[in-house]
Amino acid sequence: MSQPRSWQAAIDAVARHQIALQAIFQRNADRPVLFVGCGSPYYLNLSAAATFRELTGRWALAAPASEVLYNIPNVLPGAAAPLVIAVSRSGETSELVAACKLLKEQRGCPVVAITVTEHTTLSRISDETVYIPDAAEQSVAQTRSFAAMLVATLAAVALAAGRPDLIAELQTVAGQGDAYLQRIDAPIAQLIGHGYDRMFFLGSGLRHGLAHEGSLKMKEMSLSNSEPFHFMEFRHGPQSMIDAGTLVVGLVSQQASAAETRVLSEMAAMGGAVIAIQPDQVPTGALRYSTVQLPAGYSEVAGLVYYMPVLHLLAYHQAMRKGLNCDSPRNLHAWIRLEDLAASGSL
Repeated sequence: MSQPRSWQAAIDAVARHQIALQAIFQRNADRPVLFVGCGSPYYLNLSAAATFRELTGRWALAAPASEVLYNIPNVLPGAAAPLVIAVSRSGETSELVAACKLLKEQRGCPVVAITVTEHTTLSRISDETVYIPDAAEQSVAQTRSFAAMLVATLAAVALAAGRPDLIAELQTVAGQGDAYLQRIDAPIAQLIGHGYDRMFFLGSGLRHGLAHEGSLKMKEMSLSNSEPFHFMEFRHGPQSMIDAGTLVVGLVSQQASAAETRVLSEMAAMGGAVIAIQPDQVPTGALRYSTVQLPAGYSEVAGLVYYMPVLHLLAYHQAMRKGLNCDSPRNLHAWIRLEDLAASGSL
């Protein structure tokens, strides 16, 4: 529930580094851009890379750090040397640190880090680090930190695209965040209170990475079966899983709302429970499913932030319903250190 304060902290952090970030983007305007991370930050980067491509018209890709380490020809063709944007809550995750070192040392890649932790190994090897204070958390599952890093990454992409209007929009989003969270908390608890055996998160375009994050949070925090898909791809096989014990969560866009809400209506007709997280502009009509309305008046990019509390609250209330400690999921740690990478000198 403290996320909106971290959203503002993220905007302020980018503002402190604005001149340096603009200089890096200008110096490297001819380079492709690689967003790299592990776990939740990788899913954040899927949406960030899509946003970068849309706003700048330039080549951008998101990849897990492990793929850079072990399958780099599949990630970067030839001798490509991209500008790297590394996103990490801890700044200490082994694969990410090793991947950034490899890219700098072997390909001469500049690295920009976005993190919520000060004085990290990642920040020491990066050319510029955007540190977001007051966004860290004790929980193993990333919620507040994820949303803050998403805001910071979107603001950085807006700088690269020369779009100060988007940064102004993000400021307004942060200012209205507390009222928004207060409005949606109780309805989400009620929506998830019925209990479901499996869940699917549908998101396309800029929201596809966020659908992955929603699915991951549901797995981590509530130990529930969940999978992410593109909206239309869900029709190509996965819809066979729909029954009365299934919940489908749709991250509806403005531009493709007609097609996406049609998919959700079909899933409801098949007997599944459906929740649509959708912009205020999308008509509700006589729907056969539940909706969470996003605040009105925002672009597709700035509005991405508003999906996150809904996804995190769904996972939280599902965990509470099952009597679980969602801050400390079994078998998980806040960050991963791989001793073989340390022993090999890659860290």
